[in-house]
Amino acid sequence: MILWENKEALRKEIERIQTSPYADFYRKKFSFPSTPDSLTITDLPFLSRTELVDTPPAARLYVPQEDVAFIGFTSGTTSGKPLVSYFSSVARYFFEPSLGTSITRALITYPPLNKNFSASFIQQCRQAERKVTPVFADYQNLPNSAVLARETRADAIYATPTIAGNLGEYIAKYYTPEKIRLLALSSETLSQTKRALLTRQYPNATIANLYASSEIGQFILYPCAHMLEQQEPSFHFLCDALIALELIDGELVVTYALNKAFPLIRYRTGDFFEVARESCACGLPGATLRWSGREQVDKVRIHGFEIRAEDLENFFASLHGLAGDDYQIHINHDTFDAKKIRIDVELKNKTGVESHHRNIADMVKNEMLRHWMLAPGVTLAHAIEKGVISDIQISFVQEFSLITTKTRRLVNHCTEYV
Repeated sequence: MILWENKEALRKEIERIQTSPYADFYRKKFSFPSTPDSLTITDLPFLSRTELVDTPPAARLYVPQEDVAFIGFTSGTTSGKPLVSYFSSVARYFFEPSLGTSITRALITYPPLNKNFSASFIQQCRQAERKVTPVFADYQNLPNSAVLARETRADAIYATPTIAGNLGEYIAKYYTPEKIRLLALSSETLSQTKRALLTRQYPNATIANLYASSEIGQFILYPCAHMLEQQEPSFHFLCDALIALELIDGELVVTYALNKAFPLIRYRTGDFFEVARESCACGLPGATLRWSGREQVDKVRIHGFEIRAEDLENFFASLHGLAGDDYQIHINHDTFDAKKIRIDVELKNKTGVESHHRNIADMVKNEMLRHWMLAPGVTLAHAIEKGVISDIQISFVQEFSLITTKTRRLVNHCTEYV
């Protein structure tokens, strides 16, 4: 499904990279119709992250070396291998950091902006219709960040949902939560449970969910004022910044050429969305999108069952006193019984709960048996009765085996059963 396409911009960008003296990455990859003027986005092949990781960044650099403004990288959270990308200067990013609010100073505790894209974000803040001053804080030292918020009178926070939640304790201790009027959140699923928690922590804040990727280098999905007012978990896409945007079997596919150092042509993001509405009450053009997760991060499948991180988060919220906020669920298969599901619950910085482990395990198992569905009307309990699954084994570990800047609630180790 093509959500947006600027055919003239696409034709010009393809002509530029096809005749480029600097790289032949796309020249080797593309084959073109006999009439280039009729070129459409579907005439071109997809671009995968694996292709980018396997190609040295210098071999996909489409500007002179002196035109490289900065070099960024991904965290490698999903694949385990960082991806290095070159970025050139961009005349205009078309993104408004205030998101239509009246905020003036944004505390940045969002790892991609702190590590990779601070320079470009400063430019976005300066060229915006409503100017915003970014305050670059330390997401690894949240008490200091809260003091910095107080000293600079910050009225907005850019963060992941988890960092914003953890920061809330220190904002309450060293600053005033009521002075935060915007939470701009990205990189993790913003569940209803997490949204409710953040609303309690920051009672005067408008909560905005954004979408970006380190490969793209900027936010490209954002909520309008109507969505913010209605707390609608949907996105508009930033059509001025994009050449094309597609949904292919639910996966977001981006064609982005503001970064002339390396344009992304039909890039498969690995992130999944669905069309929320064909139009929005705000009057902006195009359909609106709703997040549906990242495969192997927000949802996994094993033996036909789909397990969603949001469902786990909602369930563990009811166990807050027992399990705490920091946990990971690891899905494994048993070495000796391929039909057995083994679940390792990892709890971090939560002491004194060992006596509750059996109780938590029983509650997790009962929740799964009653509510996780193999098919309509077929619960996990039914699957065990029919021998599709032999058993569920739940154990606990008092540390995290996977630590990243993005919260991973759900980790699947059963790829052969996906």
